Amino acid sequence: MTLPTSRVRLSRLCVVATFGVAVAACGGPTASGPRPAAQAHLMRADELVAGKLDALPTGSQFVRIVVFHQAPGEATASRKHQAGLIYQQTGQQQLAYSGRQKIDIGVGTAVFSESVAHSHTNIGGTENTWYFIALWPIVQRGAPLVGTAQVAFETEDIPSSTLQPGSYVETLRKVTLQTGGHSAAHRFGGLEVVFVLDGTLTVDTAGHGPVRLSAGQGSYVAPDTTTQELAGGSGAVDYLSYFVTRQGVAFETDVRSAPPS
Repeated sequence: MTLPTSRVRLSRLCVVATFGVAVAACGGPTASGPRPAAQAHLMRADELVAGKLDALPTGSQFVRIVVFHQAPGEATASRKHQAGLIYQQTGQQQLAYSGRQKIDIGVGTAVFSESVAHSHTNIGGTENTWYFIALWPIVQRGAPLVGTAQVAFETEDIPSSTLQPGSYVETLRKVTLQTGGHSAAHRFGGLEVVFVLDGTLTVDTAGHGPVRLSAGQGSYVAPDTTTQELAGGSGAVDYLSYFVTRQGVAFETDVRSAPPS
């Protein structure tokens, strides 16, 4: 189930939010420097899509980001699996559910993929690249992938106590920080996973200090943890932020100062 279009394609120049205490990352720590202001600077955040999860996987979970590369005309059939979000980085594809209307997905856009059998077809004239992002039960870790799929990033096991039982909303944002830019200091009400598409990103999290991530690397932050993202290299950085937020919980909360080390 996709949420109303009022939740989709909201361009924001400043992002504030709500997080917890655990952080896992690919990439090593980075040296601390002057702390940036709490307000966003040289940042653009586009909310691409959101979808409802009526229930979470049982027990401990993990978030996995899978990347696909399809040749023109290539089709990939997929059995029923966890609902999740598709982000089309390059090219285009057609998402088809059996006996239902097909959905064309263009470059730079995203859709909520339901938990039913479906297929993905590259309907463009060049190779495409797209990602599937979802929350999985840990029994699915290491399960065979379909077609050209490869694991781009996955978190460590997330304790079941981190996300309480109930209905949740998955949300996907595409964020760009220009050289010298940074997000607002923020906390999110749900789990956040950050995945770098291009450039270098520094994720500064309360109690853990800064972690430097390059393209293809990611990290996760538990609910209600003060966090700030900064452009970490000599150029701009593009990254995805994936959220799993319980319904009825505030999505974002303002924070007035940068994360304490």
